[in-house]
Amino acid sequence: MFYSHRWIFLSILACLIYAGCGGSTASVSPEPPSASAPPAALGRGTLAVFTSLGANYRISIFPPNSDKSAREFSLGALANSLAFDTRGHLYYGMNAGHNEYFVREVNVQSGKRLRSIDLRPSWSFSSVATDDHNVLYVNTKSLVGGDVELFRPEDGKPYLKIKDPLNPLTILVARGSLWVGYQGALTDGLARYNLRSTRQTWFHNVANYLPTPVAVNPEGSLVAAKIRRNGKPTVAVYEVKSGRWTQIHEGDTQALASDDSGNLYIAQRESRILQCTFRECPHSFETNLKIVGLALSPLDGMLYVAADNANGKPSGIYVYNPRTTSLVRSIPMGKELPSRIAIEP
Repeated sequence: MFYSHRWIFLSILACLIYAGCGGSTASVSPEPPSASAPPAALGRGTLAVFTSLGANYRISIFPPNSDKSAREFSLGALANSLAFDTRGHLYYGMNAGHNEYFVREVNVQSGKRLRSIDLRPSWSFSSVATDDHNVLYVNTKSLVGGDVELFRPEDGKPYLKIKDPLNPLTILVARGSLWVGYQGALTDGLARYNLRSTRQTWFHNVANYLPTPVAVNPEGSLVAAKIRRNGKPTVAVYEVKSGRWTQIHEGDTQALASDDSGNLYIAQRESRILQCTFRECPHSFETNLKIVGLALSPLDGMLYVAADNANGKPSGIYVYNPRTTSLVRSIPMGKELPSRIAIEP
């Protein structure tokens, strides 16, 4: 009897060992992914998104063509401007009180915070831009008019200032030049400067039309600007050589973006994106989104659209192929509201 019970016990034990060693795999749970896996590679095409939720502000970093955040930076205030340089450093500007405009530089690959620049006075139109030599440009307000301040890499003080009796509302580094949209007491204007210089190479009076934002065609011969004309938002294109201008759109205009093929995109707050040529806007497509921002990827020309949670669509980044107007993918943001986006060039 003892032998029979012992034999049964050994048989059951052998079956259990066999099942645990692979005799039956149905009840074996897969192992979780390793927590020590290397982070996704960042580089050209990396996406930075500023979001807010109540008083919580952060910038999320997404590797190229990914919808998974690789790094996040918490901020103490609302960022109104984002820009990458050629080293993968991200700059963001904030009006955070104390009558100062704060500019911060971070390395998105390592997460290291690199530089802090505090400029007076605080101004809602201040913003950041960079060039191919990693020089930082910041437009600021001054006692008379305003300045565009230029900072060499690693420097905390500007080495050049473009001073003007007009106020620099918007700045853009594109097509080998710095482009500035100015506001003045009697007139507004568009200007072009040599990079890393105070030398102005073009200026055009645009009456009292508040040019902001701007986009430039690949040859640098045509400048599109969002202006206000007859009380209505309008997109006008100015010829640099002749100064002549053409109105290509009137109405809702939230953002502009252009690519190296001469395509100009005008995003409307109320969901539509116009496909233009700097001469006309013959086509458009519907997104059914409440659009707040627009950017083009240098990798594949995909159009990144930032939208908040309106029209029944969740807030997030929606990526479109502008050639087919089809939605390629989306990056949901939950309850957080994106308002600024930048893509590493």
